[in-house]
Amino acid sequence: MLRVSLTILGLLAALPAVAQDRGGLAMRNSPIAELGQIEANTNSGCPLSSTSVTVGVNQATAFGSSAQQRLGTFGGGGGFGGGSSSCRPLVSTQVVAGANLALGNGSSAGQTITARGPSGVLATNTYTRGYNAGFGAFSSANQRLTNVTGR
Repeated sequence: MLRVSLTILGLLAALPAVAQDRGGLAMRNSPIAELGQIEANTNSGCPLSSTSVTVGVNQATAFGSSAQQRLGTFGGGGGFGGGSSSCRPLVSTQVVAGANLALGNGSSAGQTITARGPSGVLATNTYTRGYNAGFGAFSSANQRLTNVTGR
């Protein structure tokens, strides 16, 4: 069972690189306006992109054990963890991944992961994946993953 958990965690860690390749900038008959935004961000010292990765692994393995986990990430306008409110990245990528396991008889595992990214960007890529399992008599596993943009 530990091998399965480690394999899932490895896959979840590799997925942010895949998420970077998704999405893009759609040219909607206004390339001049979009190029103006890119130039304004570049000249003002604001970042062109923002990436947020939130990964959690939670497990209750012993008989009757309980494990609870809460994680949260706020990727604000000026880079990781906030920053200047006048700076907004042009591209935002958010990854939320979780593995929540209740492996013992009568065990209980609960996990909540919340990520909030910047609003007002030209392109937003979100990737949310979770693995939630309860093995054993009377075990329970509850998982909630939230990946949103805006304030």
